Amino acid sequence: MKDKGIKQRVADVLRFKKINVNRASKILDIPQRTLNRQVNEDGNISMDLLYAILDTFTEISPLWLLLGEGDMVVCQAEPAYQAPYYNDLPVSAGFKDALDSGRETPTSYISIPGKNADFFFPVSGTSMEPEINDGDIVGVKRVGRSEGIVHGDVYMVVTNDNRMIKRCYHDNNDPNLIWCVSPNYPSFPIHKNDVCALFKVVNRIETF
Repeated sequence: MKDKGIKQRVADVLRFKKINVNRASKILDIPQRTLNRQVNEDGNISMDLLYAILDTFTEISPLWLLLGEGDMVVCQAEPAYQAPYYNDLPVSAGFKDALDSGRETPTSYISIPGKNADFFFPVSGTSMEPEINDGDIVGVKRVGRSEGIVHGDVYMVVTNDNRMIKRCYHDNNDPNLIWCVSPNYPSFPIHKNDVCALFKVVNRIETF
């Protein structure tokens, strides 16, 4: 069955608990207007709402709520790695250092059983739509610089000047070049020596 999306899963939780938006806003401690906009109107589902659901309704599976995998209700405790979530990762000339967990404080943490992301953050921009949409949350795992690229996979590539999510390809003629490809912008090459850090996209959470 096709995944109905995270907005529909949130609505499914409210139906499962037999509560309306007014009652849910009190239980989850989220303003009714905010909750109604996210659930019934065109607002994006926020991480605050997802955390509130998982903290309050502990029988709801994080894997199902966030990714649409498995069953809604957890029959028994599932071991989960607490991956840091950064709501606003800085973009600067020293961005490679800004990913040091000792220097950056996570906004919160995300638990997805069986998933191995090093950290999560929201995507800004439309270059990868419809594969990855503006506002989606992605989980990434660090790999060994540019030589770790699997031809055609999606990565967050960090250079001294930029942080970008692209589908990456090796150049057929020059082994020192990587091609960065996205659906909505022209492809361009970068030199492997310009890559400060490389993270493979291993999870995606749609926010609407």
